Amino acid sequence: MKMNRKWMILLLLILGVVMVSGCAPKETVVSYNEAKDAFQRATIAGAKKCAPCQYATAEANLALADHEMKYYWREMEDLDVHARIVKEKSLEALKLTPCEEKPAPPPPPPPAPAPAPPPPAPAPAPPPPPPPPKPAPVFENVYFNENKTNIDPVAAKALDQDGMILKDNPNIKVEIAGHTDPVGSEIAKQKISEKRAESAKKYIMDKFNISGDRMIVKGYGSQKPIADNKSKEGRAKNRRVEFRVLP
Repeated sequence: MKMNRKWMILLLLILGVVMVSGCAPKETVVSYNEAKDAFQRATIAGAKKCAPCQYATAEANLALADHEMKYYWREMEDLDVHARIVKEKSLEALKLTPCEEKPAPPPPPPPAPAPAPPPPAPAPAPPPPPPPPKPAPVFENVYFNENKTNIDPVAAKALDQDGMILKDNPNIKVEIAGHTDPVGSEIAKQKISEKRAESAKKYIMDKFNISGDRMIVKGYGSQKPIADNKSKEGRAKNRRVEFRVLP
């Protein structure tokens, strides 16, 4: 009888652990759905115009949450953080919406008509000037924390601008170059630089539906610094991903 009682207690403990561990993903999905619903209400209400800062923060974190929900569903801790930020910023934006628009100033009165000048002698029309060359697109650098390869909200904002450039210019191809600071072994630095470039490429492919054939990934380790590695600020600038238009 005592032995059966011990086994029953052990079985109940195991069932309790299974039930508790199964609740976390469900709560995370609920939090994600609530955040997405709040962002959608803010969008419909016009928060993008009335509360651009809060709306942009919510939009960037929602992109990360969508990305983690679809591809990195095991990283529930990061997904919880991003979903919470989306919900908070969306609700803040809703409080500032709608916003009042200032009325446009009345148009100036028309000038008094001038006396008609005598008709000039006809002259041949000059040839039209050639169209100015289209300026080359300028991509944003994407920066990473030390030994990190994941896309945080700041990096996501820069990648959103780069993704729009690629979407608006479907004929260009780019090299996505990953770089590191000089800390660590050469093998580790090379691997981290490649992973940073791969993360940037995957983010743009997933969000903007850009073909992977248009983005060549390459890692340079710490071989090409753009700042002095003796300072903390210089090393932070060297932990980056750069986009270069290919000929």
